[in-house]
Amino acid sequence: MKIHLRLLFLSFFAVSFTYGQDIHFSMFYASPLNLNPALSGINDGSYRVAGIYRNQWRSISTAFNTYSASFDMKLLQTKLKNDIFGVGGVFIGDKSGDGKLTMNSGMISASFHKGLDKQHKHFLGIGIQVGYTQKSLKYQQLAFPSQFSNGDFDLSISNGENISKPNVGYFDMQAGFLHQSTIKDILGIMTGFTVYHLVPAKESFLGDKSVKLAPRFTVHEGLRIKAMRNFYITPNFIYQYQNKAQEINFGTGFEYHMNAGKSELVASVGGWYRLKDAAIISAGLEYYKVRVMAAYDINVSSLKPATNGRGGFEIAIIYTGILKSKSLSYPILVPCPMM
Repeated sequence: MKIHLRLLFLSFFAVSFTYGQDIHFSMFYASPLNLNPALSGINDGSYRVAGIYRNQWRSISTAFNTYSASFDMKLLQTKLKNDIFGVGGVFIGDKSGDGKLTMNSGMISASFHKGLDKQHKHFLGIGIQVGYTQKSLKYQQLAFPSQFSNGDFDLSISNGENISKPNVGYFDMQAGFLHQSTIKDILGIMTGFTVYHLVPAKESFLGDKSVKLAPRFTVHEGLRIKAMRNFYITPNFIYQYQNKAQEINFGTGFEYHMNAGKSELVASVGGWYRLKDAAIISAGLEYYKVRVMAAYDINVSSLKPATNGRGGFEIAIIYTGILKSKSLSYPILVPCPMM
């Protein structure tokens, strides 16, 4: 009971008084346009379709569900011999717990990457993303401290709160930078930096104009190391900061490539650790350019007693398509990991 009350008060405090914070995925690399708008068009084909779903904290109360779908592609490939121009779009949805706090966001993005050498192995790029976000709160389904009576919550009692705007919407904008290099086809390096919410967004359900969504800063680093002929190691790291909250997630994956008929079959496993929050295990399989990935969080945070160590489950799928044409060239890029 104490745990549920603590969650209630924390949720109310977050909704009413503090700056909001963003969603996150354990498999951040499986949702490229959420990670960095500069990743638009950065794939080993012509276009990419990606989807991811996260289910978290089902053992405590109503699960937190987060999902996203994106599409991106290269343009002007026949004209840009040494450079890359990419465009894309992404949809993000999130439903948080019993309060029915819902977020829907649609964004479009564009990126440009300058080739730094004639061999197409080194690129420096920038990406911009703009869109609209809508948030709503079904506060009638929330229980507030003033409604606690006779050892239980009575929703027929007035909550005493002045929730004047249960629906808010705002324009949003992100910018990202990306550097990638391939060294002797043995080592791939990808480094990115993203700033989210460049235009401060007002998102108070109480009509308080001083409550704004704080900017978020993300640094991500990925390596792809060819250890043996068919075996790759893919360490990855991400650091995020928003309104004094920090997230550090690091780990590595292992890929094994094998021939399977007319396509290559790639199997992978990985282990990650999100500092002071969760240990993450993951696995993936790719065949005919269809990549399926899954991950599971083992909770190690202060909520571990309430969750019995159970955290979140994620599943993702990515398809990379190729438009066949003799006039098109595909530069060597650093592949995203597929744990």
